[in-house]
Amino acid sequence: MSNKASDTEQAAAYYNDAAVSVFYQQCWGGEDIHIGLYATGDEPVGEASAAMTQHLIECAGISDGDKVLDIACGFGGTLRMLARLGCQVKGVDISESCVDRARIINSETGLTDRIEVAVGDFHSIDSEPDTWDAVICQESIIHSNDRPTVFTEAFRVLLPGGVFAYSDILTGEEADLSMVEAAFARLGVSAGATISDYQEMARAAGFEISHVEERLGDIKTHYDKLAAELTGPVIGLDADTLASIAKSISQWQAACAKGYITWACFIARKPD
Repeated sequence: MSNKASDTEQAAAYYNDAAVSVFYQQCWGGEDIHIGLYATGDEPVGEASAAMTQHLIECAGISDGDKVLDIACGFGGTLRMLARLGCQVKGVDISESCVDRARIINSETGLTDRIEVAVGDFHSIDSEPDTWDAVICQESIIHSNDRPTVFTEAFRVLLPGGVFAYSDILTGEEADLSMVEAAFARLGVSAGATISDYQEMARAAGFEISHVEERLGDIKTHYDKLAAELTGPVIGLDADTLASIAKSISQWQAACAKGYITWACFIARKPD
Protein backbone atom coordinates (compact mmCIF):
# COMPACT_ATOMS: atom_id res chain seq x y z
CA MET A 1 0.00 0.00 0.00
CA SER A 2 1.34 3.43 -0.90
CA ASN A 3 1.53 6.44 1.35
CA LYS A 4 0.99 9.45 -0.89
CA ALA A 5 1.20 11.98 1.93
CA SER A 6 4.58 10.65 2.99
CA ASP A 7 5.82 10.56 -0.62
CA THR A 8 4.70 14.15 -1.11
CA GLU A 9 6.29 15.38 2.09
CA GLN A 10 9.55 13.56 1.36
CA ALA A 11 9.82 14.98 -2.17
CA ALA A 12 9.00 18.48 -0.94
CA ALA A 13 11.58 18.23 1.83
CA TYR A 14 14.24 17.07 -0.62
CA TYR A 15 13.75 19.91 -3.12
CA ASN A 16 13.18 22.53 -0.40
CA ASP A 17 16.55 21.69 1.16
CA ALA A 18 18.89 24.67 0.76
CA ALA A 19 21.94 22.60 -0.24
CA VAL A 20 19.95 20.62 -2.81
CA SER A 21 18.66 23.85 -4.30
CA VAL A 22 22.19 25.24 -4.55
CA PHE A 23 23.39 22.02 -6.20
CA TYR A 24 20.69 22.19 -8.88
CA GLN A 25 21.23 25.91 -9.45
CA GLN A 26 25.02 25.79 -9.59
CA CYS A 27 25.72 22.39 -11.15
CA TRP A 28 22.57 21.67 -13.19
CA GLY A 29 22.33 24.98 -15.00
CA GLY A 30 19.70 26.70 -12.87
CA GLU A 31 16.80 26.42 -15.35
CA ASP A 32 15.95 22.69 -15.37
CA ILE A 33 16.28 19.64 -13.15
CA HIS A 34 16.43 16.77 -15.62
CA ILE A 35 18.84 14.83 -17.83
CA GLY A 36 20.25 16.60 -20.88
CA LEU A 37 20.45 15.64 -24.54
CA TYR A 38 24.08 15.45 -25.68
CA ALA A 39 24.76 15.57 -29.41
CA THR A 40 28.54 15.72 -28.92
CA GLY A 41 29.06 15.34 -25.18
CA ASP A 42 30.76 18.72 -25.04
CA GLU A 43 27.59 20.69 -24.26
CA PRO A 44 27.24 22.36 -20.85
CA VAL A 45 24.67 20.70 -18.59
CA GLY A 46 22.24 23.63 -18.80
CA GLU A 47 22.36 23.75 -22.60
CA ALA A 48 21.88 19.99 -22.87
CA SER A 49 18.95 20.05 -20.43
CA ALA A 50 17.18 22.67 -22.55
CA ALA A 51 17.86 20.57 -25.67
CA MET A 52 16.18 17.58 -24.03
CA THR A 53 13.11 19.68 -23.23
CA GLN A 54 12.97 20.85 -26.84
CA HIS A 55 13.25 17.24 -27.99
CA LEU A 56 10.35 16.14 -25.78
CA ILE A 57 8.18 19.05 -26.96
CA GLU A 58 8.89 18.17 -30.59
CA CYS A 59 8.18 14.46 -30.01
CA ALA A 60 4.84 15.41 -28.45
CA GLY A 61 3.91 17.72 -31.33
CA ILE A 62 3.17 20.61 -28.97
CA SER A 63 2.74 23.88 -30.86
CA ASP A 64 1.68 27.53 -30.67
CA GLY A 65 -1.67 28.00 -28.94
CA ASP A 66 -1.73 24.66 -27.11
CA LYS A 67 -2.75 24.64 -23.46
CA VAL A 68 0.03 22.82 -21.58
CA LEU A 69 0.27 21.80 -17.92
CA ASP A 70 3.65 20.90 -16.39
CA ILE A 71 2.85 18.79 -13.32
CA ALA A 72 6.35 18.93 -11.78
CA CYS A 73 7.75 22.16 -13.16
CA GLY A 74 10.85 22.58 -10.98
CA PHE A 75 12.59 25.87 -11.76
CA GLY A 76 10.24 26.44 -14.71
CA GLY A 77 12.61 26.09 -17.66
CA THR A 78 10.06 24.06 -19.61
CA LEU A 79 7.31 26.59 -18.88
CA ARG A 80 9.43 29.41 -20.24
CA MET A 81 10.28 27.46 -23.39
CA LEU A 82 6.59 26.69 -23.96
CA ALA A 83 5.54 30.29 -23.31
CA ARG A 84 8.05 31.53 -25.88
CA LEU A 85 6.61 28.98 -28.30
CA GLY A 86 3.21 30.62 -27.86
CA CYS A 87 1.57 28.03 -25.62
CA GLN A 88 -0.81 28.78 -22.75
CA VAL A 89 1.01 27.29 -19.77
CA LYS A 90 0.68 26.49 -16.11
CA GLY A 91 3.13 24.72 -13.84
CA VAL A 92 2.73 23.04 -10.48
CA ASP A 93 5.39 21.63 -8.19
CA ILE A 94 5.34 20.12 -4.73
CA SER A 95 8.34 22.22 -3.66
CA GLU A 96 7.72 25.79 -2.51
CA SER A 97 11.41 26.50 -3.08
CA CYS A 98 11.18 25.43 -6.73
CA VAL A 99 7.98 27.42 -7.27
CA ASP A 100 9.59 30.53 -5.74
CA ARG A 101 12.66 30.10 -7.94
CA ALA A 102 10.51 29.64 -11.05
CA ARG A 103 8.59 32.83 -10.28
CA ILE A 104 11.82 34.79 -9.79
CA ILE A 105 13.23 33.69 -13.14
CA ASN A 106 9.88 34.28 -14.85
CA SER A 107 9.97 37.84 -13.54
CA GLU A 108 13.61 38.35 -14.56
CA THR A 109 12.83 37.17 -18.09
CA GLY A 110 9.64 39.22 -18.42
CA LEU A 111 7.35 36.19 -18.59
CA THR A 112 5.38 36.54 -15.35
CA ASP A 113 2.18 37.57 -17.13
CA ARG A 114 2.38 34.55 -19.46
CA ILE A 115 3.07 31.79 -16.93
CA GLU A 116 1.10 30.63 -13.89
CA VAL A 117 3.05 28.66 -11.27
CA ALA A 118 1.61 27.15 -8.10
CA VAL A 119 2.41 24.62 -5.42
CA GLY A 120 0.60 21.41 -6.27
CA ASP A 121 0.64 17.63 -6.06
CA PHE A 122 0.48 15.47 -9.19
CA HIS A 123 -1.44 12.80 -7.26
CA SER A 124 -4.36 15.25 -7.11
CA ILE A 125 -4.12 17.82 -9.90
CA ASP A 126 -6.07 21.02 -9.30
CA SER A 127 -7.79 21.07 -12.69
CA GLU A 128 -11.13 20.26 -14.22
CA PRO A 129 -11.28 17.14 -16.43
CA ASP A 130 -10.75 17.47 -20.19
CA THR A 131 -8.91 20.80 -19.95
CA TRP A 132 -5.38 20.53 -21.38
CA ASP A 133 -3.99 19.77 -24.84
CA ALA A 134 -0.80 18.43 -23.27
CA VAL A 135 0.58 17.46 -19.88
CA ILE A 136 4.33 17.28 -19.30
CA CYS A 137 6.17 15.56 -16.45
CA GLN A 138 9.96 15.38 -16.55
CA GLU A 139 11.82 13.09 -14.16
CA SER A 140 9.41 13.40 -11.28
CA ILE A 141 7.19 10.32 -11.28
CA ILE A 142 10.22 8.60 -9.71
CA HIS A 143 9.31 10.40 -6.47
CA SER A 144 5.92 8.70 -6.22
CA ASN A 145 5.15 5.36 -4.61
CA ASP A 146 1.68 5.57 -6.19
CA ARG A 147 2.77 6.08 -9.79
CA PRO A 148 -0.44 4.73 -11.39
CA THR A 149 -2.32 7.65 -9.80
CA VAL A 150 -0.05 10.14 -11.60
CA PHE A 151 -1.00 8.53 -14.91
CA THR A 152 -4.72 8.47 -14.12
CA GLU A 153 -4.63 12.13 -13.06
CA ALA A 154 -2.83 13.16 -16.26
CA PHE A 155 -5.42 11.21 -18.27
CA ARG A 156 -8.29 12.87 -16.39
CA VAL A 157 -7.22 16.46 -17.05
CA LEU A 158 -6.31 15.97 -20.73
CA LEU A 159 -8.70 16.75 -23.54
CA PRO A 160 -9.61 13.78 -25.76
CA GLY A 161 -6.74 13.46 -28.21
CA GLY A 162 -4.42 15.20 -25.75
CA VAL A 163 -0.87 14.07 -25.15
CA PHE A 164 1.05 13.12 -22.02
CA ALA A 165 4.79 13.71 -22.57
CA TYR A 166 6.81 12.26 -19.73
CA SER A 167 10.37 11.22 -19.01
CA ASP A 168 12.04 9.62 -16.05
CA ILE A 169 15.06 7.93 -14.54
CA LEU A 170 14.30 4.21 -14.51
CA THR A 171 15.67 0.88 -13.41
CA GLY A 172 17.20 -1.33 -16.09
CA GLU A 173 15.33 -4.54 -16.88
CA GLU A 174 18.16 -6.76 -15.57
CA ALA A 175 19.49 -4.43 -12.90
CA ASP A 176 21.32 -5.19 -9.69
CA LEU A 177 18.79 -3.50 -7.42
CA SER A 178 21.32 -3.04 -4.62
CA MET A 179 23.35 -0.70 -6.84
CA VAL A 180 20.22 1.18 -7.94
CA GLU A 181 19.01 1.54 -4.36
CA ALA A 182 22.41 2.87 -3.27
CA ALA A 183 22.19 5.58 -5.93
CA PHE A 184 18.53 6.38 -5.27
CA ALA A 185 19.05 6.68 -1.51
CA ARG A 186 19.92 10.39 -1.72
CA LEU A 187 16.54 11.05 -3.36
CA GLY A 188 14.64 8.79 -0.99
CA VAL A 189 12.88 7.03 -3.86
CA SER A 190 12.09 3.42 -4.69
CA ALA A 191 14.03 1.37 -7.23
CA GLY A 192 12.55 -1.22 -9.56
CA ALA A 193 10.28 0.63 -12.02
CA THR A 194 11.35 -0.14 -15.60
CA ILE A 195 10.53 1.21 -19.05
CA SER A 196 7.99 -1.57 -19.56
CA ASP A 197 6.38 -0.75 -16.20
CA TYR A 198 5.85 2.87 -17.27
CA GLN A 199 4.23 1.73 -20.50
CA GLU A 200 1.93 -0.63 -18.61
CA MET A 201 0.87 2.09 -16.15
CA ALA A 202 0.08 4.47 -19.01
CA ARG A 203 -2.00 1.85 -20.83
CA ALA A 204 -3.82 0.92 -17.62
CA ALA A 205 -4.82 4.59 -17.23
CA GLY A 206 -6.30 4.52 -20.75
CA PHE A 207 -3.46 5.95 -22.83
CA GLU A 208 -2.20 4.79 -26.20
CA ILE A 209 1.61 4.81 -26.38
CA SER A 210 3.01 6.42 -29.52
CA HIS A 211 6.68 6.90 -28.67
CA VAL A 212 9.19 5.26 -26.31
CA GLU A 213 12.83 6.30 -26.43
CA GLU A 214 15.59 5.05 -24.15
CA ARG A 215 18.67 7.31 -24.02
CA LEU A 216 21.15 5.53 -21.76
CA GLY A 217 24.12 7.39 -23.26
CA ASP A 218 22.67 10.75 -22.24
CA ILE A 219 22.24 9.86 -18.57
CA LYS A 220 25.77 8.45 -18.47
CA THR A 221 27.19 11.64 -19.96
CA HIS A 222 25.06 13.81 -17.69
CA TYR A 223 26.29 12.20 -14.48
CA ASP A 224 29.89 12.22 -15.68
CA LYS A 225 29.52 15.98 -16.18
CA LEU A 226 27.99 16.44 -12.74
CA ALA A 227 30.88 14.50 -11.22
CA ALA A 228 33.33 16.82 -12.96
CA GLU A 229 31.46 19.86 -11.62
CA LEU A 230 31.91 18.53 -8.09
CA THR A 231 35.69 18.10 -8.24
CA GLY A 232 36.21 21.75 -7.33
CA PRO A 233 34.52 24.26 -5.01
CA VAL A 234 30.83 24.98 -5.58
CA ILE A 235 29.60 28.36 -4.37
CA GLY A 236 27.13 27.84 -1.54
CA LEU A 237 28.16 24.27 -0.64
CA ASP A 238 30.51 23.49 2.24
CA ALA A 239 33.17 20.79 1.89
CA ASP A 240 31.23 18.09 3.76
CA THR A 241 28.05 18.63 1.73
CA LEU A 242 30.05 18.67 -1.48
CA ALA A 243 31.76 15.40 -0.56
CA SER A 244 28.43 13.76 0.30
CA ILE A 245 26.85 14.76 -3.02
CA ALA A 246 29.98 13.71 -4.93
CA LYS A 247 29.85 10.26 -3.29
CA SER A 248 26.21 9.88 -4.32
CA ILE A 249 26.98 10.96 -7.89
CA SER A 250 29.74 8.32 -8.09
CA GLN A 251 27.15 5.66 -7.20
CA TRP A 252 24.94 6.93 -10.03
CA GLN A 253 27.89 6.76 -12.42
CA ALA A 254 28.62 3.15 -11.46
CA ALA A 255 24.98 2.05 -11.89
CA CYS A 256 24.57 3.94 -15.18
CA ALA A 257 27.78 2.46 -16.57
CA LYS A 258 26.27 -1.01 -16.21
CA GLY A 259 22.86 -0.01 -17.51
CA TYR A 260 21.27 -0.63 -14.12
CA ILE A 261 19.94 2.94 -14.15
CA THR A 262 18.62 4.28 -17.43
CA TRP A 263 16.55 7.15 -18.81
CA ALA A 264 13.64 7.23 -21.22
CA CYS A 265 10.98 9.53 -22.59
CA PHE A 266 7.46 8.57 -23.60
CA ILE A 267 4.57 10.05 -25.55
CA ALA A 268 1.12 8.76 -24.60
CA ARG A 269 -2.15 9.95 -26.13
CA LYS A 270 -5.65 10.05 -24.68
CA PRO A 271 -7.96 8.54 -27.31
CA ASP A 272 -10.41 10.88 -29.07
